[in-house]
Amino acid sequence: MIKFLKLYEKFGIFFFILAGGIFLSSASPNFLQIDTLLNIIAQGTYAAIVGFGMTFAITSGGFDLSVESVMSLVSVFLAILIPLIGIPGAIVIALIIGSCVGIINGTIIAKLKVNPLITTLAMMTIIKGVALLVAGGRQIVIHEKVFMELGTGKLLGVPTPIFIMLFFFLIFYFVLYHTPFGRHVSAVGSNERASKISGIDVDMVTIGVYTLVAFTSGIAGTIRTSQALIGIPTMSPGFVLVAITVTVLGGTSLSGGRGNLWGTLFAGIFISMIYYGLNLLGVQIYYQMLSVGLVLIFALFIDGVRRRYLEVAKAKGIKV
Repeated sequence: MIKFLKLYEKFGIFFFILAGGIFLSSASPNFLQIDTLLNIIAQGTYAAIVGFGMTFAITSGGFDLSVESVMSLVSVFLAILIPLIGIPGAIVIALIIGSCVGIINGTIIAKLKVNPLITTLAMMTIIKGVALLVAGGRQIVIHEKVFMELGTGKLLGVPTPIFIMLFFFLIFYFVLYHTPFGRHVSAVGSNERASKISGIDVDMVTIGVYTLVAFTSGIAGTIRTSQALIGIPTMSPGFVLVAITVTVLGGTSLSGGRGNLWGTLFAGIFISMIYYGLNLLGVQIYYQMLSVGLVLIFALFIDGVRRRYLEVAKAKGIKV
């Protein structure tokens, strides 16, 4: 059983993708075409990119509910700044503004010891209000059509968002698994008290983690804004559910200490497959959201079973 749980943690998402691929290939003769597969992967980049940051948060023992509000804030500032300072400068400043939300989240959680749920839930509401206030309660059209290339362009026949996703995957993979910061994130998630005793600056790790979540949310918000050419102050309602789903479904444990970036990457693609399949079957959008919620419940159930079984195994002296 222990071997099975460890295998599921590492490779479970691949079995879901395989099952989904078999179903979709039988339901749609166009599924196995290269363009269809690339479009599915491209649609999964948003969830995967935000999921990279969420993987750090959950690995550290927390999570972030403010991601969709950060996406909205970055979107609005992009629309305002692009006509004033150009596309590159606007992207940099908008991402800095979005990352500042993460710094605030991390500081409140680390220094004031406020629960991550309460902190990020409050910030979600505050930042959404700020985005609406800055935008004047309206969507802002972006007239610089060249900006659309970031979200809709192709390189070597592959959609640009896929390259962006892979670029940040490589960076975050290196950071999580091959740097002291990544090891400290896992240590804090496993045992915060022991981490403090061993000399780890837990507060700085926490602030860094939530900054990464906000930064990845800003990247996803930038791509979506590019595709729509509109600054949207209420972007992607309910997207936080998707971000948490891909992270947990990918094998990152809610108990902290264990992050699985490979799983997050492929879980983002799997969620995109779900939406594609349901659209193929003509299922309406609210049923699609319901299905993602059910997938999250299933992932949480499996994670809970795994944790309880491993705790019992440890209590019996079984090596896990």
